[in-house]
Amino acid sequence: MRAMSQDGDQAVTEEPQEEEVVVEKKDEHTSQPTSWPEHYKKIPRIKFKSIEQMLEAMKPQAEHSEPLIIEDTNVVKVDAWASINHLKDLLSGKKVLVKKSRNCKFRYFDLKKNIGKFEFIPPLEEEQQTLDGFLSQGEQLLEKGSPERMYLQETLSGHSEMAEEFGSWRWELLIRVSSACGWGLPDSNELFVGMVGAETPLHFDERENLFFQVRGRKEIVTFPFTSYTSLYPFPTTHPCDRQSMVGDPRNPDLTAFPRFRGAVGHYGELKAGDLLYLPYGWWHWLRNMEHLATSISFWSTTPPNDLSGGVPDMFSDHMLTRVRRNLESIIAQQQPSKQNEIMLGLKDSLCNKKDKDPHLEQVRHLLTAVKIPPEKQDEFLLETIEGRFGIDWNLHV
Repeated sequence: MRAMSQDGDQAVTEEPQEEEVVVEKKDEHTSQPTSWPEHYKKIPRIKFKSIEQMLEAMKPQAEHSEPLIIEDTNVVKVDAWASINHLKDLLSGKKVLVKKSRNCKFRYFDLKKNIGKFEFIPPLEEEQQTLDGFLSQGEQLLEKGSPERMYLQETLSGHSEMAEEFGSWRWELLIRVSSACGWGLPDSNELFVGMVGAETPLHFDERENLFFQVRGRKEIVTFPFTSYTSLYPFPTTHPCDRQSMVGDPRNPDLTAFPRFRGAVGHYGELKAGDLLYLPYGWWHWLRNMEHLATSISFWSTTPPNDLSGGVPDMFSDHMLTRVRRNLESIIAQQQPSKQNEIMLGLKDSLCNKKDKDPHLEQVRHLLTAVKIPPEKQDEFLLETIEGRFGIDWNLHV
């Protein structure tokens, strides 16, 4: 890591912030942090001093696409949110999206994306209910010692009743960071409130994310976008597109996913008041360490790669990762329901030197266009295919 990391390390405050001690009585229900492998790295942290200082810290992080935690930005007033009554007042009587899982895992899926016609067993239920109902049912599950968990995930657009609350947020900071880093304006917000132990399995988002921890504690481990093949994503035509089949990085199936052994995670613990920069494409797994831990995402778009001056002589690893996804999507668009068959056919042609395969000829043409040398194309394709096709995907949902 660059000198930025060292500055960040010096600025870390080990003592808990005062806000955490004034949080209302919570639950004895808390979780201990995970002990990650020695080769994993801590996400650097800095303390917020001014918007100008934050911009100087953020610009290199965005340029190199590396996460950062900034303490005490006060984007949202954490003192008010320390009491769950504040959120109850904001959303009084309103219906919100609540997910229910038979265990602690909340795997995202979208049935509309199942253009590959996969046989798919949804891993959780979703329904609209009031915040009071969500809180009451969550308490009942904890009292019973049930393994079931609930998670509230609500897009905040359209919640006009929160206009005064939105007006109190520190938009100048968010807008200036987005502008300085070359992103679009923060145009999407999402609220997350989860029971203790609730986990979001490994996945990535195709947007820049400023993730603010409003209440309680949450732990996170992230992996670079360029670890794409080591995290074995579901096929792009599967309902769990953008999700890693590894799922839980604490307990990976290294027989099914051997390349994950070499992946290097970047981990951290988020407490109320922490703002996490999560770059485009970075894989992340999160777990609530306290009951009703609450977070808000501020998402911005990233401009596409500018190729107006022509194709570069050499693509960066980040750009090549996008090439993998685009290549797979191009193949899938032709015959979505036969994506698995086509990808396995490509693998067979590569392994058995069947150069007359029309799909392989098309793929080689595309890889040549992005200047991947012929001697590296086979390895590139095999890494994209192996371990991801011709398997029982439901085992890893």
